[in-house]
Amino acid sequence: MPGKIKVKVLAGRNLPVMDRASDTTDAFVEIKFGGVTHKTDVCRKSLNPHWNNTEWYRFEVDESELQDEPLQLRLMDHDTYSANDAIGKVVISLAPLLAREANNPKSTTAPHGGAVLSGWIPVFDTMHGIRGELNVIVKVELFSDFNKYKTSSCGVQFFHCPMIPPGYRANSIHGFVEELVVNDDPEYQWIDKIRTPRASNEARQVAFIKLSNQVQRLVGLKAAELGANAVVGYQQDFDLEGEAGVVARAVGTAVSITPIPTPSYPNNIPPCTQQSERDRDRCDKDKGSPRHARHESYGGRDPPNPPAPAPALQNPSLNATSTPMGIHRRSSDSDLSVTPKGGSLNTSAGNVGSGGGAILRPSMNSNNLDMLEYPFLTMTEFPPGFIVHIGGTVCARSVKLAEGGGEGAWAELRTELRAHARALRCNAVIAYSDSAAICEDVCVLSASGTAAVINLDCDYNVECEQTPAQSGPKGGAEADACSAAHVPYAPGSGPYRAELSLCAQCRRARVPSVLLATCAKPSTMPTHGKAVTLTAVAARVRRAPPTAEPGARDISDQLPFLEYELHKLLLAKLRMQGANALFSLCTRVAVGERCVVALASGAAYRLRALPPPAPPALKASESDRDATEIQRALRDAFNANKAANGYDVGCSAGVSDMSGGGALAEAEGEEPPALDLCADKDACVLELDEAEDVETAKSLCVRRGHMRVYSRPPPARAPPLAFAQVWRARLTLSGQGGAASQAAERHVARALDGVTYKLRRLNPCALAIPKFQLELPEDEIQLVVSGTAIPLPEPGAAPRDQRDDDIFALDEEQLLRNGPAHDDDRNLVGQIPTTVSLTTLSDVSGSRAVRRICAIRLLFVRETTTVREMGGLSGFLHTFTCEVLAIARAHTAALGGNALTSFYLTQLMLQDNAHKNQGQCLLSVGGDVVQITY
Repeated sequence: MPGKIKVKVLAGRNLPVMDRASDTTDAFVEIKFGGVTHKTDVCRKSLNPHWNNTEWYRFEVDESELQDEPLQLRLMDHDTYSANDAIGKVVISLAPLLAREANNPKSTTAPHGGAVLSGWIPVFDTMHGIRGELNVIVKVELFSDFNKYKTSSCGVQFFHCPMIPPGYRANSIHGFVEELVVNDDPEYQWIDKIRTPRASNEARQVAFIKLSNQVQRLVGLKAAELGANAVVGYQQDFDLEGEAGVVARAVGTAVSITPIPTPSYPNNIPPCTQQSERDRDRCDKDKGSPRHARHESYGGRDPPNPPAPAPALQNPSLNATSTPMGIHRRSSDSDLSVTPKGGSLNTSAGNVGSGGGAILRPSMNSNNLDMLEYPFLTMTEFPPGFIVHIGGTVCARSVKLAEGGGEGAWAELRTELRAHARALRCNAVIAYSDSAAICEDVCVLSASGTAAVINLDCDYNVECEQTPAQSGPKGGAEADACSAAHVPYAPGSGPYRAELSLCAQCRRARVPSVLLATCAKPSTMPTHGKAVTLTAVAARVRRAPPTAEPGARDISDQLPFLEYELHKLLLAKLRMQGANALFSLCTRVAVGERCVVALASGAAYRLRALPPPAPPALKASESDRDATEIQRALRDAFNANKAANGYDVGCSAGVSDMSGGGALAEAEGEEPPALDLCADKDACVLELDEAEDVETAKSLCVRRGHMRVYSRPPPARAPPLAFAQVWRARLTLSGQGGAASQAAERHVARALDGVTYKLRRLNPCALAIPKFQLELPEDEIQLVVSGTAIPLPEPGAAPRDQRDDDIFALDEEQLLRNGPAHDDDRNLVGQIPTTVSLTTLSDVSGSRAVRRICAIRLLFVRETTTVREMGGLSGFLHTFTCEVLAIARAHTAALGGNALTSFYLTQLMLQDNAHKNQGQCLLSVGGDVVQITY
């Protein structure tokens, strides 16, 4: 499918002074794509140049090159008697435009925000940051081509959203797709020794963008081969392995989706279609038969996708037809005894993907999940009834030497993860994610998820009408609401000894005493009180050199003990909050030259189905007086935390009569128990046999404020605020384990205190699940906390205007501020916001998504020789982060959106040289561009 690119540069503004004699700039732009370069005329002696008389610059290339290569616009200053000076660059990835253009092949004029990018884009220089703006228009046109051997994935949409995007209906879930690409790092090439710092940084930035586009194209190809037209829960990471190269990894869930028509757009549905909607809904019930599904699988075709209409306001779950979801596998896998090298979880095999290449596969029932090689889903939020039982969190880690690639190591980890899920009697792994920690030439690979029993035949049109955080379902639906907490294995048949009790709601099935899951809390699972954030840190000092096989062997020996210490501390903190479940669990492992640190974070809940928790018990000698005082202090802090979180409720009748495979939790009204003098090991028992354990017990007695976790329904018209907090300090290590853990814990607490201080103006507010990024550069610890704060409505308080907090003002904002009206239009129903909102959630609270445009990913390299003048390394990183957020907002507005949902900010690299006053950083940001109204 060949394509054509048309570019027009209209104007520039706020350019820096490059000619000191006249305090002006002779600006012109070089437009480069692939090996072709065009130049505009020179606009002399102006800091706000205009090129209105220029014509369109055209490029004709193949679609695979369109997906991989970025469009580069270099702003230059013309000099007559010397070399031209570089001002900065604008790098535009065309993948978002290609996805929209391929989905509208019959339209002669693409809608704004589809195949057109138009607006003011900041000019970024890797040495000086933002240096003005360029007003550009970029158009992409594709020609129809049905070649089934094509090498592009045009037509496959990508969403970072961890669920089926609101406003879409899922026709089929095809399963897990992954890709890994290895390339050389320009930083370690021989030519880098003779290049200027600016040229070296620009070469690295362009190389990373090409690598990102390439791995996305390959993932899209795999999704198209399965018959999918979208990838949701898309995750992309980079592993910098030094001289071994750069590894780009991507995982996602291939699905087939179609937009949901709404009454607000009646013209999108033909009259005959409107008349037959009632009959179509009536026949949806008949699609549940295997005969009907088989018929659709072989010959069914979905109608062409209509233009994306406005989705409904409340669509938190996976919307799809009521067609039962079976499984598809490759047609070449005729032997059922052999595990296929891929597979899909499909409803209908109609080719709704990007065109040729997809093979129709026969439909199977949901009992054949064991046939898939990787029954994984990267989505974290699911509709009611999809999750039948949650088995628990499964994790696999591996230590290897950096050799570039590592496909075999990742395959082993995923195979081990699947084996863990099957040991828990589960048929799938949901909320799957993987990560890598690299130090010198040693890599620690981690893969984790939640083992669960899933129901592929659930009704995806069901939406939860109430938030069970305060009240759960009543009547006959109460048993179904607690079924997700029931263990899928029988007592004594699990892979390890577990404390099981009768469910406090249905009193029929068994539930664990504590539930840990990497997925979000099911919407129908009833809870008490509110959810709060929770973090735990564990560290161990390395005993061998950090390089080669001795270092890898030492880390491999340390990891089991590190995970046990982290798990023990996490359970103790969870109990101290009065909670019995932890959802959205994320564990990060960082490897440094002197130590290994693991950080776990999540949202703590008090589930009604699980037994009430008790504070951690102490084990010490009878003559230890300090132990009795610590036990009393633990009890007081436990009761105070329960009251603050809303968990101070009475036990259900008959809870004390439950019998299970382990000890039952005590009633909340009883007196503190005596010291436990037994010799049995328990993760919730603290042994006061060392000074470090005493310090851990004392730290649990100290009450710390925990931010409330955001839950639906959202507060009315509350715009979100994305934040990023960076903390970097020296990590003092003394002792083997406990002292290092205490030092790391203090730094994490200080970073969270910085987040609380930064959000002080939004009080009261709630946090979306924050994301942590942990690094150990040399003898320091570096923690990046990013997330979204949602202001909660305060009775009698006037609405705040947060627009002054934005560092980058769009044209619409300036016109609004200069105009006579100063009302906040975000508080007016039906109005379009004039600012670009950033949120890590899949939607903006209090808004209605008109359409989802595309997904964007941006990468930037920044270097400076004035670290001390910018306020140190943290000041340099904060300045760079603000510049990156400004560029992300500009790209979102140029694509036709006013919100960037599922927003992420990943720091790939941060280096400094204190003696030379130098600093270098590499950041990656992205999300889903959405157009919203209030």
